Amino acid sequence: MWNAATCCVATLLAVSLGASAMASPPTDPVGTPLFSFDQASPSITQPSSVIHPDDVLRVFQPDLDPEPAFGANNIGLGQPGDDLDAMSFSKSSIPPTQEFIFMFAVDRATTGDVPPDPNLLDNEVSFNVADQAARGHAAGDAFITLTGFTVNGPVSRALRGSPDSNTQAKNQYDEGGHDFSAQPATSSRDYSSAPEDSVDSMAYEMPESARGVPGPMPAFFFSVAPMSPSLLTLPGNSPADIFVHPNPFIPGTAPQRFASAADLGLQSTDNIDALVVLDHDDNSVFNPGDLIFFSLSPGSPSLTGTNGIPNVSSNGAADIFSAHYVDPTTVVSEVFAPAALLGLINGADNVDALEIVFCSDPLVCGLGAGIRLVRGDWDNDGIVNINDFPEFVSCLSGPEGVDLQAGYDPVCLDVFDYDLDRDIDLADFHRFQYVFTP
Repeated sequence: MWNAATCCVATLLAVSLGASAMASPPTDPVGTPLFSFDQASPSITQPSSVIHPDDVLRVFQPDLDPEPAFGANNIGLGQPGDDLDAMSFSKSSIPPTQEFIFMFAVDRATTGDVPPDPNLLDNEVSFNVADQAARGHAAGDAFITLTGFTVNGPVSRALRGSPDSNTQAKNQYDEGGHDFSAQPATSSRDYSSAPEDSVDSMAYEMPESARGVPGPMPAFFFSVAPMSPSLLTLPGNSPADIFVHPNPFIPGTAPQRFASAADLGLQSTDNIDALVVLDHDDNSVFNPGDLIFFSLSPGSPSLTGTNGIPNVSSNGAADIFSAHYVDPTTVVSEVFAPAALLGLINGADNVDALEIVFCSDPLVCGLGAGIRLVRGDWDNDGIVNINDFPEFVSCLSGPEGVDLQAGYDPVCLDVFDYDLDRDIDLADFHRFQYVFTP
């Protein structure tokens, strides 16, 4: 029978030193965008909350709570019950050869059900939608696709194998300062059953982030959730309408309608819940050359039926659609990136926020921007050494496997199960020794 005391390592340190539960931050992180939380988020509903579901939020520095970037009334919202559902700053036009990836958020019902990409897993970038949903806090994260796109569609890289997954680029809480300061206050490594904030819109606000070149503040585009009282006073009354404000940081200007549901080939009862606007001439008018990426919330009628968008996936709320204004009589709305291409294959999966990141190689971007779990490094100091050894001893299970129901810490498997066989034994100790720094 296996006994940790019989193992050659058990005669060393026997007392756990305690450790941080953090994962390792990205080596080349993407910036944290502006964002909003949905109405059910604990950061919104807690009695002491000073933020609301129609607030555009930012995190000024790590470990601080999110706070409004500008007043909701600046964009025609601010009534009790208003809920900002999607937002975008104009990206202007993007050259046809410019490659990008999508950064997206999901809702609480999303499970993903696609394993991490093997190339990323081999390089310690192991967190994705399916992983974070299983740990109980995917809705407060941001993920990036491992497929690249141009404005004409997906870019094929046939020799690389299947890219149909995603990787976690932002955690809901602190991973080296790259996060949304959201609840629960857990790392990517932790498991939690606590209520979770849900990021339901996001956008880069500065031209350097959005377009890659300096320039004036781009216009702000947004949509509003169906039951928002301000839909009665905005210049449009559908949750599938897109509104525009020339500069939300400056109050006093009323928003206008950029595109109606009908303009986009949608139904008035559809709900746009994720949005990226490429207003090619920056005139805040939906006209020839403009391109919009968007997602629809579950239950939107255009996801099904004879009047719906063609070729929608069976979990169409996780599809990314495009609406391309060709000429005054032609707007083409179609599936741009099917849900499976994002690594979202469960019937309940839903893309709930959307942004783009310029990237010439999705695998390289995923390796650099993905939150990492360095195997063997329990205390997250970037080195596998004697400080990690006590936790290895306490995690030893033997080759019979582990019983998570009996209280075994599942993080042990994350950190020390090198061969991914769901136990910690001598085979894992051999790998631990190999990377050990004296």
